[in-house]
Order: sequence, then C-alpha cells, then structure tokens
Amino acid sequence: MTTSYKLQAVKELKAQKKLDRIREAEELKAKQELAEKKRQANEERIAKKMARIEKGVIDEPIENTKKVEKKKPTPKKTAVKKSTAKKRGRPKKKS
Repeated sequence: MTTSYKLQAVKELKAQKKLDRIREAEELKAKQELAEKKRQANEERIAKKMARIEKGVIDEPIENTKKVEKKKPTPKKTAVKKSTAKKRGRPKKKS
C-alpha cells in the first residue's frame, strides 16, 4: 500500500514534467521561428544577387553585412633563460 506523501510526490512530479514539456515546446517553436527568419533573409539576399546577375550589372557595390576587422599583430615574447637545476642524490665519494 502506498502512503499519501508518496502519492503527493508522484502528482507533483507529473505536474512538473508537464510544465517542462510545455516549456520545451515553446523553446522549440522559438528556435524554429528564428531559423525561418534566417532562411527568409538568405532567400532575399540570393534573390537580389540573381536579379543583379540577370541584369548584367556587375559594377554595383555589394552590401557587406559582416564587417571584417584586421587582427593586430601581437608582440613576440622573448625567451627567458632558466638556470640549470642542481643535481640531487648521493654525493660523490672522496677518494
């Protein structure tokens, strides 16, 4: 026989799982909407490019959405000379 606190725990767990599934569905929907927006933007960009190619106009400047920044050269690090480690172990015999 099951006690009441165990039944209550099972009910709470089921309710929590139901909320988790709803939240995951909302996250998936938002992710799919974002992917669809990206796809639409890509389709528009390709359509503009194809229209420009069909007209034969090549000299028009192409809009560049991403800015490319040049990397600054980093200064070279100078090598630091390390002193040699002292030998460890038994001392030599004096003969």
